[in-house]
Amino acid sequence: MKSAHIQLSTGPLHYLVSDGNGPCVLLLHGNSSAAVAFAAQFEALGARYRLIALDLPGHGQSAPLTPSQYSFAGYADALVEFIEQAQLRDYLVFGHSLGGHAALEALPRLNGIRGLALIGAPPFNASNAGQLFHPNPADGLVFQAELDDAEVMRLARAFVNPARLDQHQLHHVENLIRGTDPQVRSALGASLGSGAFADEVALLAVSPVPVLLVQGREDAFIDADACARPATFAPGSLQTVLFDGCGHCPHVEDPARFNDLMDSFITHTCEYSL
Repeated sequence: MKSAHIQLSTGPLHYLVSDGNGPCVLLLHGNSSAAVAFAAQFEALGARYRLIALDLPGHGQSAPLTPSQYSFAGYADALVEFIEQAQLRDYLVFGHSLGGHAALEALPRLNGIRGLALIGAPPFNASNAGQLFHPNPADGLVFQAELDDAEVMRLARAFVNPARLDQHQLHHVENLIRGTDPQVRSALGASLGSGAFADEVALLAVSPVPVLLVQGREDAFIDADACARPATFAPGSLQTVLFDGCGHCPHVEDPARFNDLMDSFITHTCEYSL
C-alpha cells in the first residue's frame, strides 16, 4: 500500500491506497484508531480492489480539527470533501464505529456509493440508542481527552476481546489511541451528549444503498443481540452479521472471516448495481 496526502479545507488528510484495479472501497476507522488498522484487509484484498483507507482528521497522520468540528457531522463533511477532491465516482464504504456513523450522516450526499458496510456502528436515533448501547462503556474513557498509560491499556482492551490478539497486536491498538488528538474523544462525547447527531435510522430507511452491519458479539460498547433484532432499526432495514468471540473491532480480531465477508459483499453488491 502507498501513503499519500490530499489537501482539504480543514488541512492535509493522510490516506493509504492499494494498487488493485477492481472496485474502489473506502475504509474509515473508528475513534482513536487510524488507517493502518485495516492492514489485514490491504494484505488480503489490496491486489484485487482499490482500497483507500483514510486517517480521519485528528487521527494518524492527518491534521487535527478544532474541537467544535469533532462530531459525526464534521467527519461526514470531511468524507464528502475527500470524495469530491479525489474525484471518486463508483465506490463502496466500509466504516468502523466513528467512521460508520460519519458515513451514515453523509449518506444523502455520497453520490456514487454502491454499498455501505458498518462495523460496530449500528444505525441509531433517540428511540433505539438505549437498546443498542451499553451504559458508560469502559468507564467513559472513549470520551475522555487525556489518558495515562493504564487508561490507554484499559481502553484498548475495551475495544477488542483481548483473548483474540497477542501482545504485539494489543500494543498496536494502544499506540493508535496515543496517536490520536485527545480532543477527538472529549469533543465527540460533548457533541453526542448535546444530541448533535442525525436520525441514522431515518437516513437508512430512505436510502436505496445496500447496507451491511458487522457486529462482534463480545462488543463492550454495543448490545449485539439488539443489533440482530430487525425491529431495532425499523423503519430502516439492513443485513446484520454477528462475529462470535469478537469485540468492537471484528476486522482486526478475526480478519480471515472479515475479509471473506468483505470480498463477498463487494462482489455481490457490484453485481447487483450493474
